[in-house]
Amino acid sequence: MKTKQKIGLIGGGNMGAAILAGIVKDYTVTVCESDRKRAAVLKRRFRVSIGSLAEVVKNSRILIVAVKPQNFDAILIQLKLLCRKEHVIISIAAGITSRYMEKRLGANARIIRTMPNLPAQVGQGMTAVCKGGGATVADVKTTCRIFNCVGATVAVDEKWMDAVTAVSGSGPAYVFHFVEMFTNAARALGLDEKLSRDLVAQTLRGSLDLLEQSKEDAGTLRQRVTSKGGTTQAALEVFQKNKADKIFKEALGSAKRRARELAK
Repeated sequence: MKTKQKIGLIGGGNMGAAILAGIVKDYTVTVCESDRKRAAVLKRRFRVSIGSLAEVVKNSRILIVAVKPQNFDAILIQLKLLCRKEHVIISIAAGITSRYMEKRLGANARIIRTMPNLPAQVGQGMTAVCKGGGATVADVKTTCRIFNCVGATVAVDEKWMDAVTAVSGSGPAYVFHFVEMFTNAARALGLDEKLSRDLVAQTLRGSLDLLEQSKEDAGTLRQRVTSKGGTTQAALEVFQKNKADKIFKEALGSAKRRARELAK
């Protein structure tokens, strides 16, 4: 039997727990969680070992840092003292650049920066992965294998991370907002709440599955649904009249600019 690779998870909050749920079957995970009650829950639920930061670093070559932003710098200070050159440090912190981490951990630190998103909680996340200057291509591949356990991954240059944040990092909120608007519009037609929710949810689910399985792009599929002079065209003309495409571009541009402003 092949020995499972060891991973140290630092932080067991919502995203940390989502990652843990996805990787625990394929990796041996030790968790460092400062909240004792939370640590007990994770230990009981996932049957993992709980340890101090020093113990986690000692027992794991790969470290996933999933702490809250206000605790991040304090963890970096400790990791500077504890980590060795063989450690791969994977951060999921939004807005924290690899350069920022390298200044605190050393230029040769093997740092991987990631941007997962909320659907990781149900194994359908999208995680962008980029390497710091001291990391290797193999480290990127290792990170992708880990995060493939909670969805899909893509390796990108760090210069694209602000755009990635605007698209997939914040993206679930856009989808939920669209669902809210779609459902409210259905209810305005006289449909009850449950029927509206069910119609919208299955329409989205089926449409995305069709897009994924089809060889055609979204524009072509849209045209296939749209008959000249029909109901779909009437609706789409309203979107076009109100410049929905422009609104969406402006929204993502605003998110990207804010991501850049917040970056360290």
